Amino acid sequence: MPILKRILVATDLSAAAHRAVMRAGQLASQWGADLFLVRARRNWNLFARGRGTSSEGDRDIAHGADTPLRALLADLESNFGVHARCDSRLGRTSNIIAAMVAEYDPHLVVIGVRGQHDTGEIRPCLGGTATELLTRIEQPLLLVRAATTAAYTTSLVALDTASALSQRTVLWGTGLVQGGDCHVLHAYDTPYVERWRPGGVTKALVEGQRHMRRAYEEAITSVQEALCAAEGTVRVHSHAVRGEPVATMLAEITLHAPQLVVIGKGDLQAPHVQQRMMHGVGFRIAYHSPVDVLMIS
Repeated sequence: MPILKRILVATDLSAAAHRAVMRAGQLASQWGADLFLVRARRNWNLFARGRGTSSEGDRDIAHGADTPLRALLADLESNFGVHARCDSRLGRTSNIIAAMVAEYDPHLVVIGVRGQHDTGEIRPCLGGTATELLTRIEQPLLLVRAATTAAYTTSLVALDTASALSQRTVLWGTGLVQGGDCHVLHAYDTPYVERWRPGGVTKALVEGQRHMRRAYEEAITSVQEALCAAEGTVRVHSHAVRGEPVATMLAEITLHAPQLVVIGKGDLQAPHVQQRMMHGVGFRIAYHSPVDVLMIS
């Protein structure tokens, strides 16, 4: 079962960040975890057209932001009985969060899918800070999209091949929905079947069926091996579905209606990882998913 003793949540005091803070509060309450809230403040000197703000002005701006921050801490205590610690720092949001991750060493990092530019609509999106953090931190990263604070009861875990990463995704996907349902999915594609068509229709059909059967068997094996990590009182449903992975995942999200999708990030140390991730399955699912997404590395 996932170890959740320290949770770090980031806020810019936007509506999207408020949803992330409330979800972090719910998880902290459910798991008895310590909650640390970090707020990155803008450097207003960068917007002062070269004149710079006075120290009194800086204090006024900071004081004005302290009021909603105190209200946020009060909301966490009243709604979840969680007494969170907090820190407010000046600088670029992604840099501040990455620095706090290094200092606090949380078991889970929680952020909104978008910050101050969020429109409130549930539509495909992923903000700049979320995109940067996907490649900068190794801790599990929860991207919060939904406004509800009810405990997760249904999750959908996306698997690739049988691996330690797949087992970790199943561990988190089952651990966060205790008493609920976890759908473990391996979406497999067989684009190479078309290569056999020049050899004749009959050969194409025979070879195509053979390759699809092999792909299906490999998918089932991948799911079964990952399921050995499942723990707790969770109803686990395994699925091996043929189709393009992203489209298949989004269709399965619509079918099973999970509140949480869990997927692996892959190798953060790979060369050109940011460019590769932008076109990767995990990033595309996080971008298009209508529900919360937990990224595991």
